[in-house]
Formats: sequence, C-alpha cells, structure tokens
Amino acid sequence: MFKITPFRAAAVAGVLGSVLLSSAASASTLIDPPGDRGINNVLGTAIPPQAAAENDVSIERQFSIEIENVAGGAITHVAESGVRTRMGGVERAATTTVAANDGFWASKYSRAVDGSLSHVLATSVYVLRLRVGPDQAYDPLNQRAFTARLVNLRPDQFLEADQGNWQADTIYTDIPGGIKIFGGATAPPVGSPVTWWDTARSQWRPLAEHFAANPNAAVPAKIRYTVYKPVSAYGTPGYLELENWSAGDTVGGRTNPANGRVLVAYPGGVVRHVADVLQRVRGSGRFGGTEFAAVGQIDTNHPGALTLSTSPRVGYTTDFDQRGGLQIVPANHAKYLGYVLGQEPFIGRAQWMVVGPVGATSAQLADERYLIDGQLSVNPGWEAVAPLFGMYVRTSYNKDWLAGSTRFVVSYDYGATWQQSPSLTGTTEPPTSPVNNWTNIRVYLQYPTGP
Repeated sequence: MFKITPFRAAAVAGVLGSVLLSSAASASTLIDPPGDRGINNVLGTAIPPQAAAENDVSIERQFSIEIENVAGGAITHVAESGVRTRMGGVERAATTTVAANDGFWASKYSRAVDGSLSHVLATSVYVLRLRVGPDQAYDPLNQRAFTARLVNLRPDQFLEADQGNWQADTIYTDIPGGIKIFGGATAPPVGSPVTWWDTARSQWRPLAEHFAANPNAAVPAKIRYTVYKPVSAYGTPGYLELENWSAGDTVGGRTNPANGRVLVAYPGGVVRHVADVLQRVRGSGRFGGTEFAAVGQIDTNHPGALTLSTSPRVGYTTDFDQRGGLQIVPANHAKYLGYVLGQEPFIGRAQWMVVGPVGATSAQLADERYLIDGQLSVNPGWEAVAPLFGMYVRTSYNKDWLAGSTRFVVSYDYGATWQQSPSLTGTTEPPTSPVNNWTNIRVYLQYPTGP
C-alpha cells in the first residue's frame, strides 16, 4: 500500500543546496503516500505548479486518537510509543451518518493524506467533521454526482444546547471547545485518515469501507483518526504569510501594482510564492465557532476555508456578537457558492480574503461563470490544496505557550513589525475596522504530537 523509505537529510541537502531540514524529520522514517496531489480529490484540474512541493510530500506518523462510540466511552490519545492517555469521554454516541448540505460544498473536494477516502474533513475548535463516503472524486462537470456523508464530533456544551434535538450523526463529547482535540495539542489537520476497528477481522480499516454498501449503516463502536506531519523536499514549513492586497489596492499608504503573494517559509530561509491574493480582507465578522477560540487562534480549516479568530474565548453562547473573525477562501469555491448556489456572497465582502493561482486576477472573481470551456474558471483551482486548505494548519493553541501554538499575527507596515490581532467581536467594516489597515497576515505553524 505504501512505500516506506528511510529519510536521508544529507541526500536531500545535496539536491537543495542551502536548504536545512529539521532534525526531527532527518531522524524519522517517512511514508510516501500514493500520488502527488496531497488531499486534493478534484477531477480535471492540476495542482498549482507553484505549490507542487507542498502537496507531493512524504508523511510522518505522529499519533492517533481512538474514540469509543458508546455513552461513557473513552477518547484516548495513542502515542507512537504505545503510551495511552485518556483525553475525555463520550456523552452520547452517534448512530448514523448525515448528508452534507449545500452550505458545506467543500465536503466534496478532499480525501485522506494516505490516499484513502475517509478523513478529517474539517478541523475546528467547535466541531470535527469526518467524511465517511462515498468513495468518489469531485467532477466540476458533474457537480451533483454525489453528496458527501459525514459523522461529527462536538464539544461538551452541545449536549445540553441540543437538548431534545440531539443529532444522530454526532458524537457528543465531554471535552470543552477550544482545547485538546478541539484546539489543543491533539487537534488533527485536514486529511487525517479515519478508520474503524473491524472486530471480525481484528484490524483497523478505512471507515468509508464500513459505509460502502449502506451509507446509513450504524456508526461503528470504535473509530480512530491518525495524524501525520507532511514533509516536503524543503522540510516542514514554519509559517505561511499572506500579503493583504490585490493589484491596484492602496493599503498602509502604498498602492500595490501587483497581487499580494501567499508565501510558505521553511527552515533555512527558503520562502516560496505559492498563490496570489485576489481580494484583500478589510473587516471582521461573526464566524461560527470563534466564540470557542482565543484571539489569534485558528478557528477552522477545511478544503474551502481557513478561519482566523479575532474574538476572545467565551465558550458556547447564543449571543453571536461575541463572535469575531475573518476567513480566507479559494476562488472557485467562493464563485460557486455565490453565483451558482446563490448563497450570501464572499466576493466583494470585507470579511473574506480570496486567493487563487499565481497570475490570476481580481477580474476573474467578477466573472460569474464557474466553468469556462469545460475547465474551472480560475484554473488551476486552490480547493483542497495545501498548505492553505489541508494537511498543514491545525487549531492547536496554548495561551501559556504561544511559541508552541499555531496562531496568526498581523503587520501594519509591510512586515517591518508584527503584533497580535486586536480583539474584534461582532462585525467591523472598512474604513474604520483595524483589519482594513493590515498589510500582512502571518500564520505560524506547529505540529504537536499530543498531551
């Protein structure tokens, strides 16, 4: 199934010259998953060539989380050494799957990093969404060929919040939102494979196989997600940076003639330009889940969005004015939701940054066509493409150890200085929103192995 090879830092360094790799990677045995597309599961579009290295990777297994899907069942961290640590428990089990609605169109775009189908589809401080079927790729020419099936995990306060209206597809846990699997050191990245314990065979098998014959089958009594760290030819990146302008935008007293860049920075000083900013973010809004995240924490990552929190962590609330954040989305996803599905648009709204391939233009966002001559209108697409929309970004955060947290900081002066985002709740709009003056956003990446 996999080709397993010892990782030789010296050999790679000989190819890349001055590139330095982390000592952890150089000492590890890495797995080469099949294919070169990372978690992307979209037909008819290539991986953007500038991001090929971030998607054609080896993967290093770090840990697993086992979930006993029964009331009172344990949620357990399993280290690669075999040490088991209880993280929490299950308050109410899931009994069946649910069809993803059109609002979660991004549920169609991805698969697991190991090449299997079932995987962590969305990682968030307030929900983990697992895609469990069907085992099909997304064809932009046949957009409704299938509907993804999901199983969800929720933090502790949702059991009471959903009282009398419990969701059969949801595993209700006693773990608070914003920590542990929902935002701590055991939070998974998008693309983490999900398996189930097949008692008859005494083995872990991809969860999609359990639902292949019957998508409405009962959810198994024991499931597991396994976390991998991606390692490219350049190593594993330390941060992502987004230059917050598109061509012609004036920000920070400067008019920029070209699009802002999406940059990936590696150990040893290698910085790669992988995508362009087609619409800058200029304000903040009431994004779901940000009430569970701290200011500067990643709220959510999935194949169609990266959501950053600007609001303090308050936990479950029905006061949506305590939410605050902003979102980064890929161009075709934004166009489909707005122009085809008629949902509230991202394009032209201050709270969304829209990104696309190097060389794309903002004018392509105004063109309402999703397809042009049988191809995605913004081609190659960035949906379910790493490092922004899978594999790398986790919600892992520790307020007492920011250096070990995945978090974002901002600059008002083109990267000369950096600072934490101000606390912003509710909706803020330009020109008065502080976000309107951000020139750069940097997301520091961490790859913790557990508690």
